Amino acid sequence: MATQVRCPVCDSENVYSLLKTLHCKRCGNIWKENKKTRSNYDTRDVKTPISNRRRTIAITDSLEKKMEKQLDGYLKKFKGKFSMYTVTPNIGDIYMAMFRRYMKKCVKNRTLVEKKDRYGILWYSRPD
Repeated sequence: MATQVRCPVCDSENVYSLLKTLHCKRCGNIWKENKKTRSNYDTRDVKTPISNRRRTIAITDSLEKKMEKQLDGYLKKFKGKFSMYTVTPNIGDIYMAMFRRYMKKCVKNRTLVEKKDRYGILWYSRPD
């Protein structure tokens, strides 16, 4: 009879033995089996019910929500008024062209105000 072995790092059941060591398929952790608790290990015999499996499902925001959070972050960072020249072009998974289109859409919907200063720089802020 095989005993169930779990990864000590990620608590995964996807463990296989190779060259007197145990390897985790999920996180890649490698460790040796204790001599005191050595057993005949076979992954085909080990079955666990679905209720014992641990899985996390990451719920991601939609692209528009991400852009809205980014816009709110810029407004908070620059005290309610910012320019595209003051922000870094690396936003993450949002491209700058997409972010500019979103800001134009906000200006069109009147949730954002666009003002040009005497130097020709566009400043964005919330309406009063």
